[in-house]
Amino acid sequence: MANETITYSSGNKGWTSFWSYQPEIMIGLNSTFYTFNNGSLYKHNSTSSRRNEFYKQQYSSSITTVFNQGNTETKMFKTLELDSNMPWTSTITTDLDNGLVDSSLFVEKEGGWFAYIRRPDDGSYDIKAMSIQGIGEVLTVSSPVPNFLAFGFNISSSVAVGDRIYKQNGTSIQYLGDVLTHGLRNIRLTNLQTGVAATPGDLILVVKNSQVESFGSRGYYMEVKLENYDISEVELFAVSSQIFKSYP
Repeated sequence: MANETITYSSGNKGWTSFWSYQPEIMIGLNSTFYTFNNGSLYKHNSTSSRRNEFYKQQYSSSITTVFNQGNTETKMFKTLELDSNMPWTSTITTDLDNGLVDSSLFVEKEGGWFAYIRRPDDGSYDIKAMSIQGIGEVLTVSSPVPNFLAFGFNISSSVAVGDRIYKQNGTSIQYLGDVLTHGLRNIRLTNLQTGVAATPGDLILVVKNSQVESFGSRGYYMEVKLENYDISEVELFAVSSQIFKSYP
């Protein structure tokens, strides 16, 4: 863990903040805070300076908070709502999964910022997630290029261009490619995975884009790390979330 400078508030009677900069000497003079670094003198809390810039190096602001109401129940955390003058990039962690909200995804409404919690679209998957759906056993596979899958039944209307297609392999699944086109009973693939191909009788699954089709984050609690990289003054008054009980 990197070294940090911490500040104590006599008014709050506690340690209130962590700072990335590491001074050699600190001193207060006439209500002004000064530090030394590499033999140079720096004046802090100057309104003419860039926010979060210390010793000519730029840092970000970060705040971590936890939602834990109804701590014996599994919940769905759907949204993040920030009472702030600017949006913050948010990293979500629960006891069951992870999520994120990039600052660009927030929408401003009546002075607040609102966004749906998304799951990372990093190519990973959770077999229990609602974004994974079974299509069924494939009837025939084109040869020699295995990019055309035909079924003996009408496939789900939820299959869409760009979805990822997998086949079940024991207790795990293997990536085959992405949906290029699809018909009533067939799927044509693109971005084929080298060395992996479907064979007749394989169980085929479709995995939706985890950000576009996200249902939020599920868990007993939700830890939210907020980060802001702006160099101007930023205010954050409150963080809230739309939460409801999750049912299996």
